[in-house]
Amino acid sequence: MPAKKHVVLLKSNSARFGGLEKYAFRIADAFAKEGAQVSILTTHPSQSSSPSISFYPIKTSKWPPSWRLEQFDKQVQAWLKKTKADLIFGMDRNRFQTHIRAGNGAHIAYLKSRKRIEGAFKHLLCQINPMHRKILELEKEAFENPSLRKLFTNSFMVKDQILEHYNIHPEKIEVIHNGVEWHEMQKPFEETKDQKPKKLQKLGLDPNSFQFLFIGNGYLRKGLLSLLTALSKIKEKEFQLSVVGKESRIDFYKQRSDELGLQKKVFFFGHQEDISSFYQLADCLIIPSFYDPFANVTIEALAMGLNVISSKFNGGHEILTPQNGIIIEDLFDIDSIVFSLEMSLKKPKTEMRMKTIRESVSHLDFSKQLTKIIHGCE
Repeated sequence: MPAKKHVVLLKSNSARFGGLEKYAFRIADAFAKEGAQVSILTTHPSQSSSPSISFYPIKTSKWPPSWRLEQFDKQVQAWLKKTKADLIFGMDRNRFQTHIRAGNGAHIAYLKSRKRIEGAFKHLLCQINPMHRKILELEKEAFENPSLRKLFTNSFMVKDQILEHYNIHPEKIEVIHNGVEWHEMQKPFEETKDQKPKKLQKLGLDPNSFQFLFIGNGYLRKGLLSLLTALSKIKEKEFQLSVVGKESRIDFYKQRSDELGLQKKVFFFGHQEDISSFYQLADCLIIPSFYDPFANVTIEALAMGLNVISSKFNGGHEILTPQNGIIIEDLFDIDSIVFSLEMSLKKPKTEMRMKTIRESVSHLDFSKQLTKIIHGCE
């Protein structure tokens, strides 16, 4: 009887449970279901319900961050020298792996995006910051490593950025868009009609107003300032905006909202563990990001039947069509954002439109996208 294939998965921080962490555990489970023995190397090991998945702790210092990255990489390489692996699947920044899922995109492109919104001086500081320099060093060595067999990106945007900045053969890169828990979201989707009035009342929102929704951690990169300015120019339609997500300078954004005369139109809810309620009450999700490899909220909102407005700097815009969303033509032109908002205001949530939008992403169910990744490793 042949031995099981040994897959080693590299994920430095698995303590949080964001989009990347979710993908890490799902990928490990998918490999295990294909008959592989999976070893997860991480700084935060946990328990697995599958006997085919094992966690191996990698100890690193908390400070400085750049040294933590170097420590993790060196200890991973030392572990791999002692253990035979058929496939090494990386999800962070390590110098060597046979397969990579670049869920964070290209860091070099991210830094360029910061220059656009924060200015040349901030960009210069990033260039000399040890943490950013270390990430760029690891990123270059990983993408250009001759032993790399396959690099998965979650958007064509990221693929193009990697080809622009790094010496890697295009055939090594495969684009597989993020998946969504399409079937799991069926129940909250079906409950939207009954739940929307209750949610609006609970949060003190107007049931007669068009409901925009903004979800994101770090409001500057996600484009909230531009969105607020654009909303202040809309006078003829009644609307409200719910802002959800973590932000260290949230008081600054509240003040700016007030200065723009949006006191009764913009509501800040901060971090929320459960955002399904906000999808239920909203008519449209807007993601005016300056850089997002593929914002998960894009596909989640579509799976909940929401019309989506996105910028071209969010790789998730690639799954938008005239039937389910709007792409902002020029994110640096406020009038272009205003135009997109006004177009969306003409498309309030209806039962028929919701079903059409939800169906448009049924082919991106998590299980289908994971299968593509697993088969792409063969």
